[in-house]
Amino acid sequence: MDPKLRVTARFDIDLRQVRLVVRGRVTEQNSRVLYVLARRANATLPGLNVVLDLHLASIAPAALSSLRLSSETGALPLLTGHHGEPLAPRQLSVLAPAG
Repeated sequence: MDPKLRVTARFDIDLRQVRLVVRGRVTEQNSRVLYVLARRANATLPGLNVVLDLHLASIAPAALSSLRLSSETGALPLLTGHHGEPLAPRQLSVLAPAG
């Protein structure tokens, strides 16, 4: 599996949801990019439901665990350079690969 992430954003027609379709290998290190994309999408359209679609990616167990925790709590981890800022979205879903 390709170690680079490729992400396609698909907005629904009424702009209530964006599906971030991820390809490549998701690791703990590069999963930060997914958090940044989720936060940016929500900052652009507050209240937007963000779906991380990982069906076409492979994912490290620790990265999947972190993403699921963020999905359950609605909190994104603090990222370098964003100390003290609240991070959105509150609506985050993760569609994990079957295997």
